[in-house]
Amino acid sequence: MTRQTANLGQTGIAVSALGIGTWAWGDKLFWNYGKEYGASQVEEAFKAAVEAGITFFDTAEVYGLGESERLLGKFTQQTDIPIDIASKFAPVPWRLGANAVHNAITESLNRLKTDKMALYQVHWPFTFLISQETLMNALAEEVKRGRIGSVGVS
Repeated sequence: MTRQTANLGQTGIAVSALGIGTWAWGDKLFWNYGKEYGASQVEEAFKAAVEAGITFFDTAEVYGLGESERLLGKFTQQTDIPIDIASKFAPVPWRLGANAVHNAITESLNRLKTDKMALYQVHWPFTFLISQETLMNALAEEVKRGRIGSVGVS
């Protein structure tokens, strides 16, 4: 099977052309995680996706209050196949400066059990909580540091 890829903008980063969203992985509020399905079913979905050539997974720190990232991190540790991850920053009211971005990335990387993400996105582009300039400069610094490969807006 030939793996189809797509480039993330002009970054040179190629990911599987089809990605899997993981909002339902660990989310009890919207998706009934833990009642109708659990970690074993989510792990089966991960394995089936990877076996089908899908190696790009989209998550966010707010999905299941971090549980989606924790599950994805656990699963990626159990495969030798390189997995590309996209996650998201939530600019909520108590996150006002560049340090909030840096800390959020650190926490996401820890949950994901990795030192780099292919794509890091702003979940909601609210400019009244953190200025666009502050946010973009913080994200650009993380690209320079090598902790994220590219930047986006969800």
